[in-house]
Amino acid sequence: MTAPRPVAWFQICARCTRRIDVGPSPRQWCPVCHGVLLSPVAVGQSPMAVRRNFRWVASAPGSAPRRRVRRVPTPTPRYDVMPTWGLPIAPRPHPSAPESPTDRLARRSTSLLTATVALFVAAAVAELGRYIVLLVSRDRLMPAAVLALSDAAVWCLSFLSLGVGLVAAVATVARVVRLRRSAYARHGLTDPRRTRTLYLGSLLPIVTLLLPGVFLTELARTSEHRLRLERLVPWWWAAWVGNWLLIAVTVAWRTVDGIQAQANGVILTAITDLVAAGVAALTLTLIRRADGRTVRGDTRTLTRWTVLPTPAAATTPVSDTTPAPEDTAPDQLADVR
Repeated sequence: MTAPRPVAWFQICARCTRRIDVGPSPRQWCPVCHGVLLSPVAVGQSPMAVRRNFRWVASAPGSAPRRRVRRVPTPTPRYDVMPTWGLPIAPRPHPSAPESPTDRLARRSTSLLTATVALFVAAAVAELGRYIVLLVSRDRLMPAAVLALSDAAVWCLSFLSLGVGLVAAVATVARVVRLRRSAYARHGLTDPRRTRTLYLGSLLPIVTLLLPGVFLTELARTSEHRLRLERLVPWWWAAWVGNWLLIAVTVAWRTVDGIQAQANGVILTAITDLVAAGVAALTLTLIRRADGRTVRGDTRTLTRWTVLPTPAAATTPVSDTTPAPEDTAPDQLADVR
């Protein structure tokens, strides 16, 4: 018998990519460029047959090398039925439509009404300040700076309150339109009033005395907060009509000649500003009640009252023969939120 021939091996340099025949004993460094030699490959075998040549292991300086643990491969998990766990299959959310300018204005209606209340109160204070200046100027001459400051405060606050009040009125109508749509949609209906009818009926000077109250009454009857709205709408309607009548009286009073008539006109203007501030505050309360919120704008929590028996009645049994006491303690009411 002949002895078996030794297997010839070769290695490839990782730096110069030369093929080095190493024979039966492998080497580590290339004899040409002193680069690192890859794992030995048998002659006649493809170098790609070797899966990997290096395994990088990170270790702290001076620490002992970690021992390699061979893990026994586990069988692939199989399921007899389709598994029920996993991510929920939900439809992709549709991108929301961009908000229109009218919707943005309606969303800011409460803040605009709050600003209107503050500006009308400030305008009333400015009118009262002018009246005090008129009273003092009867006996002595007022400085020109005080008169200029009083006139500037009156004119600026008057125009500013009127401008913000008009914008708040348009925003409130837009908010009422949205509230009416949601209230009718809750019953599976559509709003019988067209949007143009709601705007024109609420903003035109003559018909605004009647139609806004009608629109709000219809909203109160279809809203889920009907009980809270139906008690407030008549008061708002009366204040709204009274405010317009007071505005007409104030404008007519301005045409009367005379120093005392003009002074009385200043007081009447201050009263008109205060009434307008009250109407704006009442409108703000109405809008927040229609949204299901409190007057301050907080989320309203429901309160349920339940009958709670007294401890004596709960522990002492009462028989048919035992006479009932004359003074029985009333049942207590527990506030359950």
